[in-house]
Amino acid sequence: MMSLYTVSYLGQDQWLAYEDTQAARIYAYVPNLGRFVLHRQLGQDFYWDNELDWTPVDAAAGHVLVEAGQLGKLDGRRHSDLLNELAAEPDCRTVDEVFGAQPLPDRIPTPQEFATAKINALAAAAPGKWLTYKVYDRDKRKAASVAARELRIGKIAAVRKSGLHIDSRVTSTVDGRFAVEIARTA
Repeated sequence: MMSLYTVSYLGQDQWLAYEDTQAARIYAYVPNLGRFVLHRQLGQDFYWDNELDWTPVDAAAGHVLVEAGQLGKLDGRRHSDLLNELAAEPDCRTVDEVFGAQPLPDRIPTPQEFATAKINALAAAAPGKWLTYKVYDRDKRKAASVAARELRIGKIAAVRKSGLHIDSRVTSTVDGRFAVEIARTA
């Protein structure tokens, strides 16, 4: 299964991305390479940070964007590092592979899918590296504390099933909200 999105920053469309929902991975179309490539930074935003704007699009709109070849095109001089990194990424999909998959209607990942993706990212992170699990509004300190405790004691199924030993904490964000952070202890 997969879902297509345009990804924009400050109102400017940047990428055509697709989510492989079974693998919980985000791929971006790179016209320079003519294929969709695993894009870890976009995946980090989709599953964790939520700082970019993700707008679902259907296969027809996706085809138009691929044909236009502008979205995701990288200037080889200005963005040579990113272009080289994406060109070297072995995990990629052809346009036919992506559009051969059945597109889904507007879809928001389930809480279980978010939790699974976050645990997968945590498993890949070095022990002791703190990752944001969820951010709560200013008036939700108690909810953040409860979530941190439930993560720590294994009440969250994705953590319990992963077998990972984790620690959790609540920290304040720059804008006064509360972030629940998790880290592997071993």
